[in-house]
Amino acid sequence: MAQAYTEWVPEHFIGGHAALDLSNAVFDRRVPAPDNELFKSTQDVANWLMASGLADHHQAQAVSEIEDGRFVERVREIREASFQIFEPIAAGKPSATEALSVLFSCAASPLATGSVDLHDTRPRPGQWRDPDAVTAFLALLSVEAFFSLPRDRLHSCPRCGWLFLDTSRGGKRRWCSMRTCGNREKVSRHRGHSAA
Repeated sequence: MAQAYTEWVPEHFIGGHAALDLSNAVFDRRVPAPDNELFKSTQDVANWLMASGLADHHQAQAVSEIEDGRFVERVREIREASFQIFEPIAAGKPSATEALSVLFSCAASPLATGSVDLHDTRPRPGQWRDPDAVTAFLALLSVEAFFSLPRDRLHSCPRCGWLFLDTSRGGKRRWCSMRTCGNREKVSRHRGHSAA
């Protein structure tokens, strides 16, 4: 039986920054389903990197060939640390410094050994088949976002908990996406009014 992979669609990339999209790589943050995980395999990580525009086809292919048994688990740890530093900001609270230290620790050794290159302020893995370089790259994206994103524009969807950068002119964006959570909320309200 062929393995099913997560199908990444444009609605997965609504965060406004790759670190926020990484943080959102679960089905739902507010009411997690029993199978809430979107990173189930190395191929899922490779496909996410390509769908997000962070890697081209050949680079994603190299990631899909990573055989390190802990690679996907480490990507999930980085995703969770990323969420833990951004979600409190969206709620107007201080970030979790422990989570930030996880990201720094993950990035430190590959940076020191040159496994990750810096192009201007953007990190790039030197070898996409190197699991340490790829995880350091993802950690550095979150560190860069932590220090550069406008905190007053960072929000959390009240329905699913996904994070997003509000770039609307008036700064009044409420939902991760009107096509998903916005419409679901409208339907839910309509049903509530109809039942009353």
